[in-house]
Amino acid sequence: MEGVEKTGTQSRRRRGLVGMLLVVAVLLTGVGLSYACSVAVSRSELRHAGQVMDRYAAQIRGAVTDRVARYSETLTDLAWAIGGTDSLTSATFDHMTSGLNATRLTGASAVDFVVAASTDQVAATQAQWRERGEPGLSLAPGAPADEHAFVIFETSFDDSLDMRGVDLAQKPEAASALTTARQGGALAISPPYQLARDAGLPRTQRQSSVLFVVPVYARQGSTFAPNVFQGWLTMGVRGDDFLDQTLQTISQGASQVSLADSGTVIAAVGQGVQMSDAKLRRNLSLTAGQRSWNLTLVPSIGLLSEADRRMGLWVLGIGLTLSLMLVALTAVLAGSRNRALAQVDRATAALREDVAQRCLVEAQLREREKELQHMAFHDPLTGLANRLLFYDRVGHAVATHARETKTFAVLFIDLDGFKRVNDEFGHDAGDTVLRMTAARLRTLLREGDTIARFGGDEFAVLVEKLHNPVDARSTAERVVAQLQNPITIGNIQVKVTASVGIALHRAGVDVGDLVRDADAAMYAAKAMGKSCYVESSELVSG
Repeated sequence: MEGVEKTGTQSRRRRGLVGMLLVVAVLLTGVGLSYACSVAVSRSELRHAGQVMDRYAAQIRGAVTDRVARYSETLTDLAWAIGGTDSLTSATFDHMTSGLNATRLTGASAVDFVVAASTDQVAATQAQWRERGEPGLSLAPGAPADEHAFVIFETSFDDSLDMRGVDLAQKPEAASALTTARQGGALAISPPYQLARDAGLPRTQRQSSVLFVVPVYARQGSTFAPNVFQGWLTMGVRGDDFLDQTLQTISQGASQVSLADSGTVIAAVGQGVQMSDAKLRRNLSLTAGQRSWNLTLVPSIGLLSEADRRMGLWVLGIGLTLSLMLVALTAVLAGSRNRALAQVDRATAALREDVAQRCLVEAQLREREKELQHMAFHDPLTGLANRLLFYDRVGHAVATHARETKTFAVLFIDLDGFKRVNDEFGHDAGDTVLRMTAARLRTLLREGDTIARFGGDEFAVLVEKLHNPVDARSTAERVVAQLQNPITIGNIQVKVTASVGIALHRAGVDVGDLVRDADAAMYAAKAMGKSCYVESSELVSG
């Protein structure tokens, strides 16, 4: 009896030890699985947030670049008009700038016409421009300098100080931009500084600003004469106003954005509490007016929903809860073999359901990753490939066609008259034109060709496996002909045309060379009168 009791005691102890080990094993397994799932979900959240930030960053950089280009085009067109005027007067300048305002040029304070004069020319310059419609003009040269830059005419967009007669050369930042624009013959932007016209504002309302500068040359026929310099057009742009309006329809409070030049902040806008994860911060560079700007984006907690940000914690909490429940269940089952078997069956079923749910969650996450990947490589407006995917396809074509007898071509397409559609009928009409253009390109091109939207009204096409290089010209002819057809938007019809540049693949060129050649050929087509095509080889031969 004692032996049986002793054996039973040992057996109970053994079963107790086995039960305890089982409980510990279940606890450790549950905690491990819960932690692993939580980490996986948290990483997925971070990847998703990173992809969102990449998309925001690309959109914001594109928006800033597009707005700078639009301001540059406006000032350049005005400089062209002034250069073609035989005798510029105050009334002529007012008429030329009457269509400009703070709504069209967000953040701009005024457009000024500025002339250069040495110290001994100040009196003669003042007399000359008084005769041309500024009887009260009084030039105020600053400290002795080799050359002054006086504001002669001004069209102001607000109630800030009148700058006529002020010597801009006394501001080092402005003087630097004036010199760069004159030497480079194109738009130059100053380093950030505080505009002199804002000196009368309360200190809290003064903003860091930049000066857009375009040189004015006399026009001879259809071209400028760089050797006949007449002066500059300048436009002060307040940084915060410029950036805030640029981002109004893009960031939607999801990030805090700052724009800087050589470490000096031009503008900083955005609301919301910043997310602390440094991996989500984005720093991009862009070139504007012969200067390099740095764009910094810091995401706010509005980037992801409250539920998404806490998904990892929810998974961990649910996992731990399930684990504790399994531990308690296992402990109860250890006391009774029969009940334990039934409970084990139910626990097994619960585990299987939990695994199925986790598999379902993982499948949903994989599907979401596929959607995000598609968004990362396609233009959201037209559904076409974006710049990144297009470069990848061209790179693949360079590698594969090197082993074949066939060739391929890159076509760069720019819509003529698209800006007029946006200005006259609004951006919704412009978006419709872009979507219709994409649809027409899909219709007339082969299924294997790659069509991409580079941004704005620029498109690119990769035409592969050409038996004859002449086929690329036939494709360009079809594009030019098809895009000449009017587009119906509601009860109106608009018409845009296309200028096309062609670059044929040849030995020794890379992706960047092909795209640049096609882009240069496209600009040559525009110079030839638009609604036509030009092959890059014609540029080389010409």
